[in-house]
Amino acid sequence: MKKSKKIPVCVIGAGRIGLSHEFDKKRLKPASHVGMWLKNKKCRLVAICDENKKQFNRAKKLNKNIKFYNQSKKMLEEEKPKIVSIATWKDTHFKITKLCINQGIKVIVLEKPLANNIKQSKEILSLIKKKKVKVLVNHRRRYDMEIIKLKKKLDKGIIGEVIQASSYYVYGLLTTATHAIDTLRFLLSNTAGEIKEVYGFKNSFKNFSSPDDSNYDAILVFKNGLKVTLQSLDMKSYDNFDFYIYGKKGKILITEIGRSILKFSVQKSPEHSGFTELNQKPVKLCKSKPRNQFAKLSENAVECLKNKKTLPLCSAEDSFMDMEIINKIVLSAKNKSIVKKINLKDFKFIFFS
Repeated sequence: MKKSKKIPVCVIGAGRIGLSHEFDKKRLKPASHVGMWLKNKKCRLVAICDENKKQFNRAKKLNKNIKFYNQSKKMLEEEKPKIVSIATWKDTHFKITKLCINQGIKVIVLEKPLANNIKQSKEILSLIKKKKVKVLVNHRRRYDMEIIKLKKKLDKGIIGEVIQASSYYVYGLLTTATHAIDTLRFLLSNTAGEIKEVYGFKNSFKNFSSPDDSNYDAILVFKNGLKVTLQSLDMKSYDNFDFYIYGKKGKILITEIGRSILKFSVQKSPEHSGFTELNQKPVKLCKSKPRNQFAKLSENAVECLKNKKTLPLCSAEDSFMDMEIINKIVLSAKNKSIVKKINLKDFKFIFFS
């Protein structure tokens, strides 16, 4: 493909996820927004915008032709990109997403969360529908091919009917638990429906998190009655992002921060006649290694631009649902109420209808 035919892309925000992770020697590449657009052969990263010009100097080490701006609007007006990545701090997402939509950008890749609160999120959703924009939110497990395969296997009954599940996260409800909630919804919604009720609890052990994003524990109740626990651990002790999914015919364990997916089958008990238990020699459903989720994210964005029928693997609507659930967990915990109803039907819409 000739250079002139490549899709022009801009990145707003050149911090950790925007750029710096690309220089982490341990991370699978691409590991950032800048990296994924430089890697995508159908695209041309024309410019980045950031307040810190030192980050631009780092980006030049990856590609000397990248331009630098410190004003988003000026960059969008001058470069006229077809796709924009927003990788700024969460407090800025609402303002910058609105700017991109109003500047005519039709495909936006956005770091979670969608906005800073429910009111802002509703405004963004309305604007997305009005302007017919596709926003892909980077809940990265939705762009993990092994998680996508696992969802299909759960739908087909690899462990039978799912009857219980538990999940664990570190470092804040909005920062990390949102990924856990989104992953649970992705994996279980076809068989269990959406999350309809929550029981929220403030974590009692003061597990480490940022000052503006506390840890909460919760029980999530799906439409069919399935109850799933969401529990926080201490990041300063160790990182963790585990899922235990129990079915009538076995168990799935997602562990090693999502790298490893194990299936435990049912066997006859070696200790008690007439009883069964889970085999402790699991089958590996995938190789235990990092996977190229950024590549899948950029591919999905390109297809969303080229084909009106292609939808985001994780849409703005999905991100809104995750935020709504998080909001209810906090309210439930603060009010010490047992159950908060979740109503997620108000923002169902079809692109280009």
